[in-house]
Amino acid sequence: MGQPDETTPTPAKPLTKLQEGFAHHFARLWKAAPAYRLAGGAENGAKQNGQNLLKDERILAAIKAEAAALGMSVEEATVRMSEWGRTSLDDVLTEEEEEYTTYIEKPLREVVAENYEVILFEQELAIRVEALFTDKKDQKKYRNQQQALHLKRLIEHERLLLELEKKPDTVRIVPGPKAKRKVVRIDMVKVHELKASHLIKKITPTKYGQAYELHDAKDAVNTMLKVLGAFAPVKVDHTTNGNDMPGSNIMMPDNGRD
Repeated sequence: MGQPDETTPTPAKPLTKLQEGFAHHFARLWKAAPAYRLAGGAENGAKQNGQNLLKDERILAAIKAEAAALGMSVEEATVRMSEWGRTSLDDVLTEEEEEYTTYIEKPLREVVAENYEVILFEQELAIRVEALFTDKKDQKKYRNQQQALHLKRLIEHERLLLELEKKPDTVRIVPGPKAKRKVVRIDMVKVHELKASHLIKKITPTKYGQAYELHDAKDAVNTMLKVLGAFAPVKVDHTTNGNDMPGSNIMMPDNGRD
């Protein structure tokens, strides 16, 4: 009576604050040195001290428990996979109206006439703006720039005139009047409000805006069907590692064929 039972395990010594911190960070980093430093350990000898802590069964148990808490349960994975399989962006799409430039065919002779009107307008504007300069150097610099632009416009005009001489019936595709059209875009505010960002796999910027890629719904559905046992299991003969049984090949007679 009163003697301790030899079969009763001795209570494990509680972990120190540094050891607890090490287990916490190691379960996230899986690297001893940085986990040791983040736990408050000294920089010098962090790698060796971290490795020494990994020899302690209590710390290993704490790391395992921490990793298990961080991991995804079967139930959570099933829910997430099911959401991907049911993915629909209808709830986060927004229909908007935008203005865009149409393109029309126009005879080249009209293009040439309009282009010459532009040249005359730009030349008159340059003359008026030049008169606004009070500094002679700035005025000369501006004049030289405008003369170079004017020459460039004249060269382009001559090219159009030559083309018109050779092909009087030529047409050009040019910008036409503005028009409006309806477009559908993803409303990221709605995505945030519905907490549906996990349905988006990747967002890629393009010259036309952002491109959104969803998780593969078909793959998610197939995975869930496998989890639920909807597919018949593949039969494999383990006695031959999945290879054909000896003598099981069927040889068809050649019936006199060459």
